[in-house]
Amino acid sequence: MKVPNFYGTFSVLSSKAKKRMFFLFPVILVGIVLETISIGMVVPALGILMSESYFEDFPFLHDCLGFLGNPSHEVLIFIGLSGLAGAFLLKNIFLFFQFQCQGTFVFSAQREIALNLFNLYLRRDYLFHLRTNSSELLRNLTTEVSLYCSYFLMPLLNLLTESLVILAILSLIFFVEPKGTVFLVIFLVTLVFLFVKATNRVVGSWGQKRLVAEEGKLKHLSQGLGGIKEILLSGKLEFFLRRFHKPNKVAGLMHKREYIFQYVPKLGVEVIAIFGLVFMCSYLILQNKSSQEVTHMLGLIATAGFRMIPSFSRILNNLQSIRYGKPGVDTLVEEFKKHSTPLEQERNNPQSDSQDRLIFTRDIQFKNISFSYAGGEDEVLKDINFKISHGEIIGLAGESGSGKSTLVNLFLGLIQPSMGRLLVDDIKLDCTNFSCWQKMIGYVPQEIYLLDDSLRRNIAFGLDDDAINDERVLEVIRLSQLENLLKNDTEGLDLVLGERGVRLSGGQRQRIGIARALYHDPQILVLDEATSALDLKTEQEILNTFTPFRGKKTVLVIAHRETSLEMCSRIFEMRNGKIELR
Repeated sequence: MKVPNFYGTFSVLSSKAKKRMFFLFPVILVGIVLETISIGMVVPALGILMSESYFEDFPFLHDCLGFLGNPSHEVLIFIGLSGLAGAFLLKNIFLFFQFQCQGTFVFSAQREIALNLFNLYLRRDYLFHLRTNSSELLRNLTTEVSLYCSYFLMPLLNLLTESLVILAILSLIFFVEPKGTVFLVIFLVTLVFLFVKATNRVVGSWGQKRLVAEEGKLKHLSQGLGGIKEILLSGKLEFFLRRFHKPNKVAGLMHKREYIFQYVPKLGVEVIAIFGLVFMCSYLILQNKSSQEVTHMLGLIATAGFRMIPSFSRILNNLQSIRYGKPGVDTLVEEFKKHSTPLEQERNNPQSDSQDRLIFTRDIQFKNISFSYAGGEDEVLKDINFKISHGEIIGLAGESGSGKSTLVNLFLGLIQPSMGRLLVDDIKLDCTNFSCWQKMIGYVPQEIYLLDDSLRRNIAFGLDDDAINDERVLEVIRLSQLENLLKNDTEGLDLVLGERGVRLSGGQRQRIGIARALYHDPQILVLDEATSALDLKTEQEILNTFTPFRGKKTVLVIAHRETSLEMCSRIFEMRNGKIELR
């Protein structure tokens, strides 16, 4: 099996998790010592049980026996068996503590990895999210993070523990019977090598197929549930079920194969252990050992085998699990490597949370701005030049594909121009002041993203309860003419809106979007096709809510419907990536 790059695979762990892993090793070593002592106690316990003269071969223990009053053979048997039972009891109590430490480490790491990866995704620029399928991100954040811990981190700890246990037990047996132990080690190493060689490629291919299938499952689930209304109306349920069925079947099949394959080592190891015991017994007899020596040795081997058989089986299982989970591990490592670089660059750019870095009192200027998407040859925006004065209401019209959305994303600071400059009071917008700029903007899109939460939390979007100002919430409800929603419901601000606002009308959803945009009292409002899906009467009612802001706030209205642009002092039109004043 190809040796994995463990430095790379551990790179997804936080520095705190790596420190916890370091402190976990002494716990594992103490457990291994106790495992070895408990098994080593079998030989003296059997010796005392089978021979009254057992201690005559150990002169250094005579003083200890004298100190105890030279107890009878029956008392020594009781002491020996009690010592054996006590050793196993102490070992198992400590192993319970060890398993607790391992479980705490692994699942704390799982929680931290998911949080850190989510943080990396959220901090990526808008273009990244445009190019990346959300089902891939969801798969990485849920399935792959979970499998990293259950198919790599935990198996690796178990592999280390079980390997050291077997090494310690074999060392103990080697001390008693060197030649037989050498043959046993050669046999076991050969067995592991052959097993890994035979299963490495096929198990790895199962892991890769599972990885692709899991992404397909999430993609088709998202599409099926997201478009449920259209699916029900069109009667296309079977189509979406079929599309989900294929990756679901493949993922289930790969999990089934891996599950069944886990039992192969256990069944094989048990058969091999019996043959090994017969071999060791025959070897000792051929060495002309006395029956008492053979009995002692077989007792030790039987006890050691009782512990080594499951350990050896788990070693093979853990090797198999690591190989099965390797595609997912490689994906996570690549994700952290790929997304950590932009985040480090962002940290190296000084950003200020203060509005003093950027003040808007005069105008916003687009100067010679052009834009093309990465990998695209054609320019979406071509030499854009125009100015928006403070307090002005500007309209932006144009057909679909004319470049309106790209221009708005650039205005919002979500993307940066390929050429040219966007100036606010003659200060260029760049990565050092984008955060200040975006805090000045209230954005109302065509489709309002609503949380399945209370009206209060939807309006004060992204704020904890103790940071929400209810007086301000009520004020923006009044400004956006949402009072009727409160009057018709006894829950008030605690009214739960349902998933994607299913309990609301289209007009109410837009008004909540307006209230959210106004909550932080922004200097600039951007209405991005905010009323295009509404009827004319509702549209006019919503547009009337912006009349009081004329001269006080700068408003950019993006629309293709003329009625949405009636309140604008100037209207610019986009055509083929170029802008002109009507």
